[in-house]
Amino acid sequence: MIIGHGDDIYNQDNKIVWNFSSNVDTHQDLSALRAYITTCIHQIHSYPEPDAGSLARVLAEKNGVNQTNLAITNGATEAIYLIAQAFAQAKTAIIIPTFSEYEDACRINQHQLSYYSHLSEVHEELDLIWLCNPNNPTGYTYSKEYLLKFINLHPKTVFVIDQSYEHFCREELFTMLDSKSISNLILLHSMTKHFAIPGLRLGYLSSSENLINKINYFRMPWAVNQLAIEAGKFLETQYDNLVDVEKLLENAHILKKELAKMDELEVSPTTTHFFMCCIKDKHRTAQDLKEFLVKNYGILIRDASNFRGLTPQHFRVAAQNKEANNVLIKAIKEWIS
Repeated sequence: MIIGHGDDIYNQDNKIVWNFSSNVDTHQDLSALRAYITTCIHQIHSYPEPDAGSLARVLAEKNGVNQTNLAITNGATEAIYLIAQAFAQAKTAIIIPTFSEYEDACRINQHQLSYYSHLSEVHEELDLIWLCNPNNPTGYTYSKEYLLKFINLHPKTVFVIDQSYEHFCREELFTMLDSKSISNLILLHSMTKHFAIPGLRLGYLSSSENLINKINYFRMPWAVNQLAIEAGKFLETQYDNLVDVEKLLENAHILKKELAKMDELEVSPTTTHFFMCCIKDKHRTAQDLKEFLVKNYGILIRDASNFRGLTPQHFRVAAQNKEANNVLIKAIKEWIS
């Protein structure tokens, strides 16, 4: 397990006022969910369903697939480890920089690992390819058309595409129906990200029945707790989307534009609400900036130096509202000067 994921607010001695380190949109109104969960508290006296089947049925019906095309997991991270276990010792490629748990899960399960910065660089025959789309931490998104062509060219390779941030971009992505019909595709989905409930740990994977069965063989019973199951059913039946995507992306565009005006920073393109920045001065680090922001402004950013392929100068920010973004811009300008 990597030490140093984003949203490490629990490690900070100073009070955090503005949290730019987390990709979760914390501005969603979850008051109805909180009220509903209080009516379910009595259910903690009983065991949950061993496979969260009732939530799987809700998702299957909503998305036009069979329940056998789904597996509910304790966050998308559990799905990652299950897949790595199901394909133990596979010849595997990971497109980097990206979420570290793909590598950790594969390493534990003795995969033969190789790394590429873009899918177009992959020419070897592989058992498994991991890809985050939109990608964390860069915000880069492959088009569905490009991915479909690449997948069709490699029918013997299983593609694991993590779409945890699928609700935070405008681009057309794969659907659950696609994952049902494309025999070598596994999609990861995150209710944690979609509905801003990271503390409940809730995700799922969708794929062909054959691949779901292969993965389910390694599942632990009762992995998803009862309150998470109830929360998932409530959210999926009451809401299509809590995210104001247009507003979020507008705020991200403005923030990115203002940071890009600073000659001392290199700001990467993005298709979602978070993006990468790199400090050009090699004598200064993202950790230095992070400590300054926490101490002087109560601002938390994501030091991205522990992503494979990145440097001590890289950091990630996830756009907040206009007020918070303006504070971050002011604070970084002060640090640079």
